[in-house]
Amino acid sequence: MAHYLIFGDSIAQGFNDLTGGWVQRLRESLTLDDYVYNLGVDGDTSDGVLTRFESELKPRLSTESKQNYILIAIGSNDSAWNNQSNQCWVPVEKYRQNLNQIIKIARKYTDKIILISPEPIDQIKVDPMPWEPALSYKTELVKQYNLAMRTVAEAEKLSFVDLFNQLPTEYIKTLDDGVHPNSDGHRLIFNLVKDVLK
Repeated sequence: MAHYLIFGDSIAQGFNDLTGGWVQRLRESLTLDDYVYNLGVDGDTSDGVLTRFESELKPRLSTESKQNYILIAIGSNDSAWNNQSNQCWVPVEKYRQNLNQIIKIARKYTDKIILISPEPIDQIKVDPMPWEPALSYKTELVKQYNLAMRTVAEAEKLSFVDLFNQLPTEYIKTLDDGVHPNSDGHRLIFNLVKDVLK
């Protein structure tokens, strides 16, 4: 029996996929004895994950279990650019600090921690965001947050799923709104995540 806790934003939550997104595909790939908790929250950032992180862990995990997996898939919203204040929603250095704090807490429960990078975006469609014109997603900024997560993963010797660089070019075509993948995009994400869990 294994427990999988996935923390993230709307993409982890499965937004834009009627079959439940890449996390639901993970659930379906495991055994009936395994537990998968989708703790993705629409619009969440590393600030939000850190705030709720341990309170979400405690009721679901035992410190005695050796089969606890914690997956952290956060960063796209952190990188969102505020066109009025000219700064990212969560500055990249604060993002890095938040990841380190999240990892420190996670290690009380398991050594099976996986960091999953921000996904590529289609900047033409989201600079600015049609649903939030004060904000923009920019490829260069997402790239910076991807690098920040990679640096943390390497320093902490953790598994890292580099969605930003490893998703095939066809992934961009799955982003109807420029950010959220459709079912085909979630399948591509799942294929990369499952390889790390083997």
